[in-house]
Amino acid sequence: MKKIGLLMGLLMAVTLSFFMSLIGTLTSGHFTVSSWLLSFGISFAISLVIGLIVPMPKLEAAACKKLKLRPGTVPANLISALISNTIYTPILSVVMVLIMVGSANAGIDKGISAINNELAGASQEIASVQAEIADIGDSDPVKTGELQARLGELNGKSQSLTAQRDGMAASKPNIGMAILVSLLCCYPSGFVIIFIVQPLYLKMLLKKLGPPHGAGGPPRE
Repeated sequence: MKKIGLLMGLLMAVTLSFFMSLIGTLTSGHFTVSSWLLSFGISFAISLVIGLIVPMPKLEAAACKKLKLRPGTVPANLISALISNTIYTPILSVVMVLIMVGSANAGIDKGISAINNELAGASQEIASVQAEIADIGDSDPVKTGELQARLGELNGKSQSLTAQRDGMAASKPNIGMAILVSLLCCYPSGFVIIFIVQPLYLKMLLKKLGPPHGAGGPPRE
């Protein structure tokens, strides 16, 4: 029974981490292969920890016994999937969103910082050109015209950079909304995935290691 529980925990951790990290990164709007791999690795570690800490088979067996559901039946499997999904999915979903949003915001902040540096340089050049125009005055109209044209270019560049920076700042994802969207997508998806794969994995392990006593097991004769 213990060996089956450990193997079930490992199989479910791999499966849930794979699908939940994929769904979470896709729904975040900032999917990259590297961010998905990072999310998968972290969610897999968390799933293993949950599996070691939370006695999932005992919880599922107790719930089925309380509801007088026969192990291995569809209602029992539904309850088992509901319990596992309620424990695993919210934690994994929140962690994945934090990773995705954190990665996205870090990239945006880096871009904003680069623009601020450009704006600072443009502002210094604008101040220099304005000072040069003031020094020349009316003594050299041609030079003054060239400087004023350069000043117009710098002001246009500054305005463009400011608009770009403000747009990047406005595009930063809202973490609360991102978590809500992720939960709305991952919770039902997680339930369906667990409901499908958990009995299959258990059946496979039972075939090799023997039947345990608990929820999700085969019907007793």
